[in-house]
Amino acid sequence: PSSLLVMAPRGGGIEPGTVDLAHAVAGGDHGFYAFKGIKTSGNAALHITSNRFDEPRALRLARRAEWVLTIHGCKEPTPKIFVGGRDVHRRARIIEALNAAGFTAEESLRPGLRGANPNNICNRGHSGRGVQIELSDSLRRQMYDDLRRRGRRKTDIFHRFTGALRQCLAVMTIRPMPEMNLASHPRVEWRVADAGNDRLKAFMVRAIVFMEEQSIPFELEVDAFEDEAVHVLGEVAGEPVAAGRLRFADGWAKLERIAVRRRYRGKYIARQMIEFMLQQAEKHGYHRFRLHAQTHLCELYQRHGFKVSGDVFQEAGIDHILMTSEKPVSKSKTLKERSIPS
Repeated sequence: PSSLLVMAPRGGGIEPGTVDLAHAVAGGDHGFYAFKGIKTSGNAALHITSNRFDEPRALRLARRAEWVLTIHGCKEPTPKIFVGGRDVHRRARIIEALNAAGFTAEESLRPGLRGANPNNICNRGHSGRGVQIELSDSLRRQMYDDLRRRGRRKTDIFHRFTGALRQCLAVMTIRPMPEMNLASHPRVEWRVADAGNDRLKAFMVRAIVFMEEQSIPFELEVDAFEDEAVHVLGEVAGEPVAAGRLRFADGWAKLERIAVRRRYRGKYIARQMIEFMLQQAEKHGYHRFRLHAQTHLCELYQRHGFKVSGDVFQEAGIDHILMTSEKPVSKSKTLKERSIPS
């Protein structure tokens, strides 16, 4: 249920590499559609122009979304990105974001790449205005170790492109934060996990979320900083449901290992935990905060005042990005430092 549908209408052997790109950009946050040419040869015969793309399932999905973003490949010999579509505002924001990430992105003057026709599949969303992105063959070759081989490996350029685009989309599709109606959700008791039993409960929640769900190895999940960190625990009627930890260094409080068990998600618990952790950091005298956010969760942290402060990087095999936030401090207050490694 997203306002955005990300599409690769000429994937597989038609325009290689576009399906992986669209799938990574959609992630778990947006709708996703792909039409793939899977013939052993001659997939070019399956090429349908965007103005005539009327595959029924694609049209149904497009009509459900507010707007559509399509990803295509073009034969431009230089590593370029052409951005078109009828949504002028979003088009300009995407061009700006991709150029800031080190790519060459521009609006195309070629009629076939402008995406201005109302029948173009990118403009078939509810708003009637969408965006299409055309990546040159040269650039797509840089995104994979072998563009036309199945099982190809994605390069850092692939991750830099999809990360920059996802950040831009997160800002453009962020919705107003609804008021928390806690009366209709479980009552969570929050506390610092000082006692040994509480610490064990916090580790249990993290093991369920990170080790079981996300397949993160034990040696990466539990590290040398556990004894130095401040651990927090959330319980519902004595049942451990959420956990996280705080570390302090160089004037920053770092929020880490933020985990909510699956059956308790969507009940404002993550938002409550973040606020509790920020309060604990301020009690320790810290007013600058940072965290390594999984990229699909950027919107959650943006709601708490965090801003993207770096490029996408891999941590435990998952795309992350540095986000920071800072609260003003009165002159009467001083910052308390603790010598815990970052």
